Amino acid sequence: MAAFRFLAWLLVAIAVALLGADAVSSLENGSPVVRTTAEIISLFGIDGLALAEAAPKGASQAIATIMDLPLWAVVGLIGVVLTLVFRPLE
Repeated sequence: MAAFRFLAWLLVAIAVALLGADAVSSLENGSPVVRTTAEIISLFGIDGLALAEAAPKGASQAIATIMDLPLWAVVGLIGVVLTLVFRPLE
């Protein structure tokens, strides 16, 4: 359980760091900057749009939607849900 709790808080910390990176980029440009999941994973050499197109029809639209969301929202939501699921019981 402790490992899952650590993973959950790690995901929340990564989401906060990604949100901070978007905030700093927004301040530098003078206009809002929001990096999508597809933009971030393309830095690792993964084509998110091709991944969405290669998936089965039902999953394809869900993956395409996730690729259009900011990565900090995707990672943060997963982290918060895991934090709630694996919280210490009294």
